[in-house]
Amino acid sequence: MTGYKLSPRVTLHPGDRFRVAGGPYYRLPGGEKIPLAARGVFTLLAVDAGRRGRVQLLAYGAGGFAVIHVSGRRRSRISGLVCRPYRVRRASVQKNPRAPRETA
Repeated sequence: MTGYKLSPRVTLHPGDRFRVAGGPYYRLPGGEKIPLAARGVFTLLAVDAGRRGRVQLLAYGAGGFAVIHVSGRRRSRISGLVCRPYRVRRASVQKNPRAPRETA
């Protein structure tokens, strides 16, 4: 698989930037959630379509490399750990605000 289809019109290919939210979290006995997920903007390196419909994205972001689970079912042997998939959307293209301005 060379790309990941976000919607009928949008497909992520290696080199594309995207933003992630959601992901796994740990639930304490009192009900409080502690997020364990990578967040922010990433650059797609590869797509891994495994067995049983699992799809994972290998990406690089500000915190380094990450494997981002986007579809398929996972279970954890650790009680309290909830393995929910990440929500992925295409990153918006913005101009660099720190770039020097051109003067006429």
